[in-house]
Amino acid sequence: MLRARTHFDLRSTLTVSMALSLMFCTSDSCADVNFSGYAKNYSIYQEKIDNELFQFDDLFSTQTSSRLLLDGFDEKFTWQLHYEIGLETNSHRQALDDQLFNSNRQNYRLTDIERTIGPKNEKNRVVQNLDRINMQFNVGNGDLTIGRQAITFGAARAINPTDVFLPFDVTALNTEYRIGIDAIRYQKPLGQLSEIDVGVVFGEDGKAENSAAFLQYQTNVSGSDYQVTAIRFAEQNLLGFGIQSSVGDFGTWLEFAAVQGDVDYNRASIGTDYAISENLFFMVEYHYNGAGSEDTADYIFEQFTKPYEAGGVFLLGQDYLIPSLSWQKSALTTVSLQTLVNLNDQSAFTSLSIDRSISENFYMGLSIYLFTGDDISQDILGLPTLNSEYGASPSQIFLNFRYYF
Repeated sequence: MLRARTHFDLRSTLTVSMALSLMFCTSDSCADVNFSGYAKNYSIYQEKIDNELFQFDDLFSTQTSSRLLLDGFDEKFTWQLHYEIGLETNSHRQALDDQLFNSNRQNYRLTDIERTIGPKNEKNRVVQNLDRINMQFNVGNGDLTIGRQAITFGAARAINPTDVFLPFDVTALNTEYRIGIDAIRYQKPLGQLSEIDVGVVFGEDGKAENSAAFLQYQTNVSGSDYQVTAIRFAEQNLLGFGIQSSVGDFGTWLEFAAVQGDVDYNRASIGTDYAISENLFFMVEYHYNGAGSEDTADYIFEQFTKPYEAGGVFLLGQDYLIPSLSWQKSALTTVSLQTLVNLNDQSAFTSLSIDRSISENFYMGLSIYLFTGDDISQDILGLPTLNSEYGASPSQIFLNFRYYF
């Protein structure tokens, strides 16, 4: 009975907050209100799946979404209200892994609206996401932000070991806006090149095991950026360090995180980038994932451990090499190629994308996702066995259109 009441109170609080934000939008106290957004469409073809355990036909899918942004500005405070709604349409009920606005991990939200409007397991689904609802005040020469907001940490380019709050999987389609989480955050500049960032993140029902707290200090010394991060999440303690610098014409970075608690593990990323020419840009990063395993037999089970459910970990192996190449073919066209190689099981995920600006607000892109490695199989008891991280994933081709207003 107490749990039900808690849900009611939290949802009521959220509703009141939304009403207040809308009131600010229409009142004279808000000096400036900006309305903007986008509409996106992804048309996707996924090859058929045919292995010892699963057989699915080719899948055709469309994902259409709109993001509506209200941003208010005043001399004393600013506020945000961002809402997304989308339609998923599949040729059959085999759903794509990358669902609109969806995360199977702990979402670090105190409470939330229903993600699906209407039936959940149909070929056609309407999904929604209240992704930003916050207010920001200037307090003590710093910024105090209360409500649903985006929080991200890290110095690396591809995989950030210190980033635990809902980082995007490398295979995600729409990564333009980081998923919002519920938090109270205070950011205070310390001089021109330093900042302290501290906050509390609220998980489901505000329970300690679902929530988190963080402290980060950033500074610049002799042209290099340094970060020191401490996070308490899911009864785990993370201590991280990051540096971004340069060696000659090469950009360099190093990021490290040590996690202790119920599960102890380390993660690290080190990399470099280089402008080969004015239009050609190369990057390579090595990532060590101590939460993963060198043995593919552990892959299925480790996904139900704390690092994966609450710590922002999504890679299954331990050692990865991530090279990428970006070519600015013209002022309107960009070609990008990236490969993520699991060095332990020799599987890989490769993405090739071409993006072109059609007009000032209208863009289109074509992408190919290729997965290589040993396929899934079953053991003598008939249980599934992942023989590689990416070998069981079907290749995908998708065309996307994006319009901003």
